[in-house]
Amino acid sequence: MERGDESYVRLQVTYRGRLGVEVGVFVAVDHLRRADRLTDDEEQLYFDVDDWFKAALPNPAFYDDGNTIGAVTWFKASTSGAMLERLAPLCDLLDRYDVEWVATESGDPGTIIYEDEYQVGVVPYVRHEVSPMPADVQLGPTTAGSKRHLGRASTDED
Repeated sequence: MERGDESYVRLQVTYRGRLGVEVGVFVAVDHLRRADRLTDDEEQLYFDVDDWFKAALPNPAFYDDGNTIGAVTWFKASTSGAMLERLAPLCDLLDRYDVEWVATESGDPGTIIYEDEYQVGVVPYVRHEVSPMPADVQLGPTTAGSKRHLGRASTDED
């Protein structure tokens, strides 16, 4: 797929996960959730933001098999400004728990294997060793679809 003059943006933390690249903000907040570091309200905020994105963005096909090719998504800078703003609550959570994050911009983030109006999926050109995780955080697979059923509120009802 042609890149043209498009620029791509990825909000990511400064540690690398199982794919050998820096972890995106959704997965980083989910790491905090799985480490039981979020309050109930913070967990619900995460689920609300995650569910909104699940409804508003197309789901790249590479997630259907658990992302066995190790692709990552980047927003298109030209069309996703409002979406990037919707990530502010997740970035605030990362700040609250001292998880360093950055907004990275690139004109060539990897080999594009997926594209829609707002995002691209790429296979990164370079992968690195997994880096040390923040305290209490363990790597694990992410879950497709809403994660709300994994929250404390849903397990408290069982």
